[in-house]
Amino acid sequence: MTFKETVHQLSHISEGMSVLYLEDETLIRENTKILLETIFSNVVTASNGVEGLNLYQEGAFDIVITDILMPEMNGVVMVKKIKELNPQQSIIITSACEDGGYLLDLINLGVAQFLLKPIKTENLIQIIHEVVTNIYNQRKVNELTVQLKQDLLHQTTLLEQYKEIVDISTIVTKTDMHGHVIYTNEAFCKTSGYRFDEIAAQGHRILRHPDMTSEFYANMWQTILNKQTWTGTIKNLKKNGEHYITDTTIKPILDEFGNILDFISISHDVTELYDLNDEIWQTQHEMLSLLGEVGESRSQETGNHVRRVAKYSKLLGELYGLEEEETHLVYSASPMHDIGKIGIPDSILLKPGKLDPEEYEVMKTHSAIGYDILKNSSRPLLQAAAIIANEHHEKWDGSGYPNALSGENIHIYGRIIALADVFDALSCDRVYKKAWPMDKIIELINNERGRHFDPKLVDLFMANLERFTDIASKFKD
Repeated sequence: MTFKETVHQLSHISEGMSVLYLEDETLIRENTKILLETIFSNVVTASNGVEGLNLYQEGAFDIVITDILMPEMNGVVMVKKIKELNPQQSIIITSACEDGGYLLDLINLGVAQFLLKPIKTENLIQIIHEVVTNIYNQRKVNELTVQLKQDLLHQTTLLEQYKEIVDISTIVTKTDMHGHVIYTNEAFCKTSGYRFDEIAAQGHRILRHPDMTSEFYANMWQTILNKQTWTGTIKNLKKNGEHYITDTTIKPILDEFGNILDFISISHDVTELYDLNDEIWQTQHEMLSLLGEVGESRSQETGNHVRRVAKYSKLLGELYGLEEEETHLVYSASPMHDIGKIGIPDSILLKPGKLDPEEYEVMKTHSAIGYDILKNSSRPLLQAAAIIANEHHEKWDGSGYPNALSGENIHIYGRIIALADVFDALSCDRVYKKAWPMDKIIELINNERGRHFDPKLVDLFMANLERFTDIASKFKD
């Protein structure tokens, strides 16, 4: 940096700084003051140590520039008193004195800048530039520190308020890498019935409801160990044995290197919502079951037929791997599979013997009739019922009715009800036939694997035959 550039920068960064300059020789004092005033807006001079100390005590100065040998009080004594008042005071010594004792005393007082007389302007500017730069940088650091403290206080205040809101409205737990609970809020304790020390000692396992599988928790744990956020619904056990259901989000907390520190779980108790939803499902299922029973009563079927088909369908849906909501749908909508029979004449519907070809064609229209009754609803449950009514007589090989669909072009609901309905029809008395022996039913279903029925559903049925026969026995006519 050139001398001109140094002076220009010095004028910029020294803005607002003040200087106390002490020199007993008048000519040097006045000339140096003129130079200093080109840099600093406030320059105060003194001719001896006593005068200088009095001025210093009356007002603050950013820089003190002083000679050593002065009347009344020398510079070393004055510097010592100033350092007692302000140990951080920036001081520049200008002296022709080469006494090592004085210099050592000043160094021990923390003075680091010295100029030997006669003073060269370039040397003075260079020393002042160093001192002013240090002061300027320290001020910026102090300003930044103050700002950071204010920001930190502001953020801390906000975080405390956020935490208060979260603690009031949500269930919060913190878990370490080993699965140990290290924090629970009051909402958790109130909801679960457990104190923190109880859950900390026994762990999350005591909250596990029998409906929640080990696989469910293994998948959850794998997700968060992969540093991903997990969200889902959990059914938990309270201390009193009752259940509660939460919508839960678990977030891994990472350090600056991306390592997992612990896991924060935020949950909302949605038990009432789920219980209400379950009650709605049960009400809808009962209503459709009653409607199904009304339809079946025309063909002298018992109400237990629709109950059994619903149970078989639910079990098949679970075994097939349908989502819980779809299993609910097929279970609750299945009673409507034969609702179209209300449009079939009694002479055909109640005929005790085998139907002739013309009568059979009329009977086959019950699928389309049922579909037409239900198809215009926008409700998922009635949409599922429309599919079931329309497709439960379709066959895997495409030889069924009303649309000769085949394979997976037949909706899974239709494929499930096809097997459930035939199994129940064969195992119970009807107006036109007696119940078949179980070995004959099994033989037929196996023979119809890949023809009438979805092969996968037949395999699942056969692998769990005892569960289906248990339903048949429990809800027999």
